[in-house]
Amino acid sequence: MIPLNEPDRVIQGQATEVAQKGISLFCKEQLFPHITYKIILQIPDAMHISVSYVDVQGKPIYSSLVGSMGEFRTGMRITDPSNEYRTKIDQLLRGIG
Repeated sequence: MIPLNEPDRVIQGQATEVAQKGISLFCKEQLFPHITYKIILQIPDAMHISVSYVDVQGKPIYSSLVGSMGEFRTGMRITDPSNEYRTKIDQLLRGIG
């Protein structure tokens, strides 16, 4: 993720759930709802041989520390889904991506 107000800063995270309108993820840093983030997703193919990338913008709905994991669980609302994002996520959800 890249905060749009700090374009040289990269925040690593791991998406645990992905949908057309939102993403659930874990990361070491708390994300804030007043900031829009560019999210770059790495999507494996069905055989896990290669990956493709798609980016989308989102804003956190919540970001809470999970004590036992030492990471922040964050729910992102997709603010401007591109056609490429919609297609990739649809393929992923259907198991054909």
